[in-house]
Amino acid sequence: MNFDYHFDSLAAGKTYHRSSLSNPYKVVGAALEQVISERPPTSVEVGRKSPVTTQYLDELMIDNIIVQETGDQHRKIWRLGIMNSDGIVENELTVRLHGILAKVELTPGNLTKCDAGKAANLCQRIEVVGLNSERFEGAVRNISVLHGAFARFFGENRMLPLNFGERKGESRLSCSCLFLSRISAAGDEEVPFGAGVDPLGQLAKFRKCGLVHTPENKVSYLKTIKEANNDGSNEEIVIYEAFPGSFRPGDIVEVQGSLIALANKHGKVKTTFQLSALNLIDASFSKAAERSRAKVVIPTPAPVVLKRKLWHEAEDKEVVRARRQLRELALEDQETEK
Repeated sequence: MNFDYHFDSLAAGKTYHRSSLSNPYKVVGAALEQVISERPPTSVEVGRKSPVTTQYLDELMIDNIIVQETGDQHRKIWRLGIMNSDGIVENELTVRLHGILAKVELTPGNLTKCDAGKAANLCQRIEVVGLNSERFEGAVRNISVLHGAFARFFGENRMLPLNFGERKGESRLSCSCLFLSRISAAGDEEVPFGAGVDPLGQLAKFRKCGLVHTPENKVSYLKTIKEANNDGSNEEIVIYEAFPGSFRPGDIVEVQGSLIALANKHGKVKTTFQLSALNLIDASFSKAAERSRAKVVIPTPAPVVLKRKLWHEAEDKEVVRARRQLRELALEDQETEK
């Protein structure tokens, strides 16, 4: 689902023309900046196979970063870890940032013609933007700091450059996570798919091909709601599990993930942001857009033409004949008077 397709109606339920896209951009961008400045305690640390240390990406202050190799013979992955004073890696480094969903691809779609080779590369994927948020731009720039840790480990000549998408000069961050992993010789722990991730059971069918859903592939989908206490005095922040289908372009979200490195067949190393959790903070703008697009224009009914039945035609002829005779009598009276 694409953010650019319908963003002209995202701001406060109002509909804007394409020529005035700056209005909704400013409204949603300002709402994101407000969320970042308040930074409510809505985060849930999501680890995979090891403990994690999580920091906000726009406030990155990490020392003693070290690169460690994980994965198996099918797919080697290099991650960032935090080393203590004794030189022991204690936790994996994960980062958080707030952004606005621009693209959402969290379910597999139709896999009727998909083979095992393609299924191994299917991803849960999102793209987030900041819409003039300085804190978001700072968070994206800090990814280069983490990228530099990999460059020092592998060497600059092996690293592929960071490639952030842009829209009208604004940074976009792509985050993804594979749905499936190949079963290694050591055996991976298989975990069930989360609610709504594989609603038709299409991904589960690839287990016979050696592809399973492991903790490495699991993404936690969450939703933050402010609920009033029973006495109505205070609001309490509650986090619920969410369905992947509840996320829409234009939603303000908190993203949690890791910057990892993968080597291609030519020996070059690429860094990518691996998604581990997605927390829905504000869905008001996407809902307003849906309501705006749902307005239906009721067409004006066509006029109904009533056709006279055939047995009225004789009566019509008599009426015409009588009118003609009346006109003729009127003319004769005028001539007599003269």
